[in-house]
Amino acid sequence: MKKKKLLIVAQHLTIGGAQKSLLAALKVLDYEKFDVTLYLRKNRTDLLSCVDERVNVIINDDKSHYYRKPYAVLLQGLSAFWKVIGEKEKAEKYNNKLKNAIVNYSMEYEKKHFFSSEKYDIAIAYVHGYPALFVAECVNAEKKYVFFHTSVDELHDMHKKILSKFTGVLAEHDLQKDLLEEWYSIPPEKIHIIENYVDRELILLQSKSEFIEVPEDKIILCYCGRITSVKGFDLAVKAAKILKDNNVPFLWLFVGDGPDREKVEQLIKKYNLEEDIVITGMKKNPYPYIAASHIYVQSSYEENTGITILEAHRLDKPVVSTKTVGGKKLVKHQENGLLAEINEFSLAENIIALINDKQLMASISKNLKSQNYSDEFERHKLSWQKLLEE
Repeated sequence: MKKKKLLIVAQHLTIGGAQKSLLAALKVLDYEKFDVTLYLRKNRTDLLSCVDERVNVIINDDKSHYYRKPYAVLLQGLSAFWKVIGEKEKAEKYNNKLKNAIVNYSMEYEKKHFFSSEKYDIAIAYVHGYPALFVAECVNAEKKYVFFHTSVDELHDMHKKILSKFTGVLAEHDLQKDLLEEWYSIPPEKIHIIENYVDRELILLQSKSEFIEVPEDKIILCYCGRITSVKGFDLAVKAAKILKDNNVPFLWLFVGDGPDREKVEQLIKKYNLEEDIVITGMKKNPYPYIAASHIYVQSSYEENTGITILEAHRLDKPVVSTKTVGGKKLVKHQENGLLAEINEFSLAENIIALINDKQLMASISKNLKSQNYSDEFERHKLSWQKLLEE
């Protein structure tokens, strides 16, 4: 039987929720039926060693300086000119034109060098946004799908223009499916739910690979993620200040790195929390840190499916999460954690409530340990099989 050609397009393969979701998908694909190619649009490959060896990986190593092209230089000059004389709207207009030009230059290079003569049976933009635009405009495939991993669509206008070119849309859960129907009036039958899969046994094994020494006389909190504004590390720091003001003995582990790290460090210093919060930097294996904690805290402003919430639950850790779409989907209040409003006061209040209520903590711990995850792998496998073989 001739194999079908399946292309998966991702922006990069650094540590993140969508990237972990992608790696899980690659584990369940039927390589007897599919010839699988993974295309990474950016040469950022921290997790490349985790990709199944049967996958053909193409990495875009384009080093072109598109900002030096004459048209790009012109747009930069016009944007700078209008900015100097105080015309912010006109400056932004030319800046947006510049961004679009850079995107177009890059995609022209990618199509010419990697996809000019290739045809696929199925192509999946594993992340919405520019990978979706690339699949829509530059890939020749019989069927095309785009996977949304967000509950906020910052590129709504772009998506609205290209979604008609896709056979279907992938969502992580029913709440997101409802959002996609609302945003784009997509027929329900065109939206396929692919729930995230987290390998509990593997996480348990990895969590024991390193011993994290933490003080025994303090409550250990943990939050893993890329340090960006949407992840709410600032909320976590402000909540930590409230904990300290209430004489709660704690150590909070921030496992991650990112563009807002310096801002977060400054906030930690402002509130004199240098002894109470430790930023570990990005860890390929964050599970020993989660395992060393008493409570996992997710303080995001926006989250569709917090993979780390699933991972914390697999390690039997109660979760305090803000009421994002993902938080409300994954955290059942007083069953496997607590839900807080998206502000530092509610976040701190719920952390303190969980610390002080030993009976509730014991009940949540019992609920988590009684969960049966044995059929998750097969359900995940069947979801992809149903999609790809329909």
